[in-house]
Amino acid sequence: MKPVLKQKVAFFHPTGFIDGNNAIDIIAPLDIDELVRLKPDGIFISLKKVIFFNKRGICILVESLQRVREKNGAIIGFCDYNLKKYSMIIDIFKDDLFFSLFDTCEIAMLFLGNTPKDAGEKNIIIYHDNNEYKNQLAIELYERGYAPLSAKDEIEFTSKARMADFALRYSYLGNFDKNPTVFIRENIIIYTLKGFVDSTMDNSFDMLYHNNSLQVGFKVFLFDASNVSSINIHGVQFISKLSIIGAEYEAVVAICGLNARKISKKLVHDLEDSGVVIYPNITDIFADKELLAQTHSTQSVVKKSKGITKELISYLPVISEATLKTIEILSKHISVRTAIKIQPLEPLNSQEALSVTLGFYGDIKRVFILIFEKQTALECCKILLEEKHNNSELLEALSEFVHIVGGKIIQNISKMGKKIEITMPRTFENLKDIITAQKGKKGAQIDMRIDNKPLSLFLTK
Repeated sequence: MKPVLKQKVAFFHPTGFIDGNNAIDIIAPLDIDELVRLKPDGIFISLKKVIFFNKRGICILVESLQRVREKNGAIIGFCDYNLKKYSMIIDIFKDDLFFSLFDTCEIAMLFLGNTPKDAGEKNIIIYHDNNEYKNQLAIELYERGYAPLSAKDEIEFTSKARMADFALRYSYLGNFDKNPTVFIRENIIIYTLKGFVDSTMDNSFDMLYHNNSLQVGFKVFLFDASNVSSINIHGVQFISKLSIIGAEYEAVVAICGLNARKISKKLVHDLEDSGVVIYPNITDIFADKELLAQTHSTQSVVKKSKGITKELISYLPVISEATLKTIEILSKHISVRTAIKIQPLEPLNSQEALSVTLGFYGDIKRVFILIFEKQTALECCKILLEEKHNNSELLEALSEFVHIVGGKIIQNISKMGKKIEITMPRTFENLKDIITAQKGKKGAQIDMRIDNKPLSLFLTK
């Protein structure tokens, strides 16, 4: 079946029934070869005209899509389904939903197509029963220039969906970023491993990203092996190497989800000998109060600054514009700059200030810090928070918000001909911690006010 190409996204539109007999004809071997040659950004199967599919049929389609993905990195998945079809896919792939799902073809294009000039004016509303999935969708759209509304509950979603240009109710972002997938929880960087962990880790693991996360000050790195089929000596040696590197920064590497079926006793001992901390499952690491205390360690691990340069100053307008525009959109308040200074970090005079550190790497290597009044942080994170939340949930939401800001900065810097990536944000609940982490380092600091409340942006090397 020949796909329909929209910009650089390929859509297949099968009709009728999909089972083990006809699935091979929907994406035939010649179609796979052609898709590898075309190198589309995404490949999706529309289920709009599909009456019914069974597990065997849908698995064959996913296998075909996966073959293309392995060769050119395309984002793959399904779109144009109803709740019944969505539920069937979730049930079939509940243990390994590595591909994306979008309510419609048009919604898929929001994430993969060219971003329109009026993206910020599009009326987009998002809801998902899983709050983490909902936040991921919102963040991705913000990074692409849209300003979606994240519904607090299904009642709000239903009441506003009819008036929206796009309503996302049963969409899901698959793992199409780094391999392994990376996310953060309570200042712990979590790498999610899948399948067979072997020597390919050397090629698939983003070592530059990991090193910059160490530079920013992250102290605990967890490899979640819950979905790993097995891990051999090469995989163990790679993780052990990270543990040895981390020791120089007083950082801990941990792993969870292993069992006798996945790894031999000898290899477990090899991990332990290299300093890797082993937990039965992911909940155990978050129950380890002693380890969690290390995530808030304040010792500076950033190498001595080479000083403030004209190049660093030249990025300030671009970075501040992206930052303030995002803050203004989410807080619904206008910002006013009050001072720009070259100095060591001088934080807000506030007992309830929160701060976040983000690392840039690539063509530009910088440390970016935002310090908020707690009320300003709350207003910026409204769409990412439930009505009732605790301080830990606010810090997680603030981390996600700064990740959105980082995405905007990447877009703006790319217009200057520079390619950069960002680390996961690290949050600080206590101002003393951020001062200690940046002790003796000069940077460019912009002080401003949002709704008459102070906010500081600090950029250093």
